[in-house]
Amino acid sequence: MRSAEWRQSTETVPVDLVVPHSALRIPHSNGFTLLEVLIAVAIMAGIMTVIYASFATASRNIEQAEAKRDATDLARTLLTKLSNDITNAYFSPTMTETFFYGRKSAAEQDEFRFDAIAFTTLTNWRRPNSKETELWEVGYLFDETPEKNGRALLRKEKRELSRDSPPLEGGVDFMLTDRVKSLRLRYFNGLVWTEDWDNRSQRSLLLPKAVEITLVLDEGSLYTMQVEVGQ
Repeated sequence: MRSAEWRQSTETVPVDLVVPHSALRIPHSNGFTLLEVLIAVAIMAGIMTVIYASFATASRNIEQAEAKRDATDLARTLLTKLSNDITNAYFSPTMTETFFYGRKSAAEQDEFRFDAIAFTTLTNWRRPNSKETELWEVGYLFDETPEKNGRALLRKEKRELSRDSPPLEGGVDFMLTDRVKSLRLRYFNGLVWTEDWDNRSQRSLLLPKAVEITLVLDEGSLYTMQVEVGQ
């Protein structure tokens, strides 16, 4: 009797009381709504934008620092070459092969000058088994680049000096750089600064006491130095 009553009671128990609750039957119990997903994507996009901007700024700063360093290295190299040659300039009124010549360019504005200079100097590194001496002719001048899109700074070297080869004639040109925007040279005679110097015919002019070099590179950096001229 008790067994029968138990079976009857279980048969009349509602199904909802027997089957456990399932998340599948409750649509809004878990997961994200479309609005929540859009908000998460927007937040992630904002974070990624900030990170990218930070990296871009850092990369740009590094590139600017490297460009500044390269410009400084180039200017230091050019000024070292110029100052070393000028400091060791040599001139003798009795030696027609020796001279000192500086010419102001025809630029209308001083900030865009392309001055030229040439002289004899005691900086020649003699090649082995040659009759060369320390004295040679060195010059710095500008010429159009091979691409015809600007001017390049050239260095002229003339190793063999003789009366048969007048100053400023002959020699070999070497391109140094096309990044010089302006080169201004001035010469001190002991009293005032002048824009030109030429003792090829005026042998009593001797050498300037000092030379002022003002160099401007294509990225805008300006460098100035004064070099004493030795006899």
